[in-house]
This record gives sequence, structure tokens and C-alpha cells, in this order.
Amino acid sequence: MNNIKKKYIAYIIIATVIIYSIVRYFKAVEGYIVNITKALVPFVAGAIMAYIINILMDFYEDLFLKKFHNKKIIRTVAIALSIITFVLVIVLLLGLIIPQLIKIITSIMYVKPDYINNLISDIGNNKFINDILSSMNIDIKNINIASYLTRLIQNVMSGVGNVLTGVISGISGFFNTVISLFMAVVFAIYILVDKERIALQGDKLLRAFMPSQRETVIDTLQVFNTSFKNYFISQVKEAIILGVLLYIVMLIARLPYASSISILVGVTALIPVIGAYAGLFIGALMILTKSLQSMVIFIILHTIVQQFENNVIYPRVVGSSVGLPGMWVIVAVALGGSMGGIFGVFVAVPVAASLYFILKRETEKRLSDNV
Repeated sequence: MNNIKKKYIAYIIIATVIIYSIVRYFKAVEGYIVNITKALVPFVAGAIMAYIINILMDFYEDLFLKKFHNKKIIRTVAIALSIITFVLVIVLLLGLIIPQLIKIITSIMYVKPDYINNLISDIGNNKFINDILSSMNIDIKNINIASYLTRLIQNVMSGVGNVLTGVISGISGFFNTVISLFMAVVFAIYILVDKERIALQGDKLLRAFMPSQRETVIDTLQVFNTSFKNYFISQVKEAIILGVLLYIVMLIARLPYASSISILVGVTALIPVIGAYAGLFIGALMILTKSLQSMVIFIILHTIVQQFENNVIYPRVVGSSVGLPGMWVIVAVALGGSMGGIFGVFVAVPVAASLYFILKRETEKRLSDNV
């Protein structure tokens, strides 16, 4: 046998031994994998943090390059400003969201039974709503909605109690979380400082081990980088515009909780497709504790603002930055959510957009070659 055949046989034997070992000692291997995964979490979080902060850092570096020429000073200042901006945004969001969530829970908790009964009576006497319910063979007067709502509120508060209990029991791991966060920040800083050298080392590895696939790998990474960056920036812009527009409209209509609901809708809009509608549901439930009429007006106004933002403002301000058709966005979000939860929802769209672009480009190339 020549050396090539010997090498392939050696690879097959090694792969067979590894697969057998994993199957034979699966529990032990699983334990090692879990431990390794836990140890890598701070570094993965640091890499994600570095990627997001790098968007800000590029902006600051381009800004300072016009005035200064010392790259080391520019890099240091840009990193510091980027981290400060990132931390301030996170603190600001938490400072805005947490009080609003407390306000929403409080407003639901202290709904009086008399108000619920009056609300049911108003709904039952409303001709428009009654006609819709009658067409669906629903007689609202024979439905004890008050008891259902009371039971729902009790279940919600019971769940909140369980969450609080879990938070209290998890205080013991506070220091571990702080240490992991510190490691993630330090690792992110290292990546940002040496990002050019890291890219050069990666290129050397590709030249050494995958010389024929080097250009393909680099091109694929560039496509994914562009999709993720455009997606992140577009989602932030869309969320801010939607929140501001909704706040202005709610102020004009004199609806309650204008600032709270606008902030909540703006933050939930960061979640693609389902985010804005989740904010709509929570906001409508919150306004319902004040007035049925105000809730209906809010739903109508939110729908109008959402359609206006999606069809007029979003194409002009952001454009087709991601480049993924709406049908595939829904499919990507559904698959991402089922496979990876909230994290899967966030990354599903840019990943699908990247794969869509690569497949589309390759398809057009092959069709043109066949002509």
C-alpha cells in the first residue's frame, strides 16, 4: 500500500476508536462535554460581546482617524468608549424595562372584581362585539369570565412567586456569575485589542490546513459578518423608530401608560416578527385595566403604526439590509425558536439570510455557466 492509503486507513481506525469510546462511555463523555461547555460559556459570551462592541468600535475609530493618526491611542480610546456605550445601553434598558414590568404586574394585581364585572357587562352590551361573538356562536353573558380572569391572575402571581423564590435561591451563585461576567469582559477586550492579529492567525491556519478552501471559507465568513451586522443595526433602528412613533401617537390619543408601553414595545421589537406583537398583547392587557375603549383604540393605533413603520419608514431608513424574503423570515424564526429558544430566534434570521444569499449567488452562477 502507498502512503495515501495508509493515511486514510489510519484516519478510519482513529475515527472508529473515538466513536466506539463515545458510545461505550457515553455518560462519562457527556459529563465532560457539559463541564467543558460550562467552562466555555464566559468565552463564548465574551466573543459575542466583542462582536457587538466591535460595531461601535469601528464607528469610533473612523471618527477619530480624521483627527488623530496614532493608531494605538485611537484603538484604546475607541475600545473604552465602545465598552462604556455598551454598558450604558444595557443599564438604561434594564432601568427602563424592570420598572415597567413591575408597573404592569401591579396594575394587573390590583384590578377590582367590580371593574371586571362592569367590563364584562360593557362587552356584552356592545353591539359590534356582540355581533362578532354571535357569528362565532359565543354567548358572553353565559361565560363567567371574571372567575377565569381571577384564576389567571392567581396563576400569574403564583408563577411570579416561584420566579422570585428561584431568584432568591440563586443568590448563592452571584459570585460565580460576577466572575464569569468579568472573564467575558476581559476576553472581549483581548479580542478587540488583537482582532487584526487573530484574523491573521486564522488566515495562516487556513493556508496551512485548507489552502484550496481558503477563499471559500473567507467569503462565507464575510457574508455571515455582513448579514449579522446589518441585521443587528436594522433591528435597533426599527425598535427605536417604532417606540418613538407609538409614544407620540399614544400621547396624541391620550392613552394611559404611554411611556411604559412604548418602551416595552420598542424593546420587544428587537425580537423579529413576534416581538412587536408580544408588546401589543402586554400593552393591551395593561390598558384594559383602565378602559376597554382605550384598549381598542390602542390596538388600532398600534396596528396602524406597525404597518406604517414596516411599509414606509423601514424600507427607506433600513432598506432590504438583510435581504431575506418575508416568508423565509417567518420560517427561520420558527425553526430558530424551536431549536434554540430566544437565542435561536435572534440568530435565525441573519443565519438564514446568509445561507439564502450564498445559495442564490451559487444558483445564479451555475445557471449563467450553463447558458
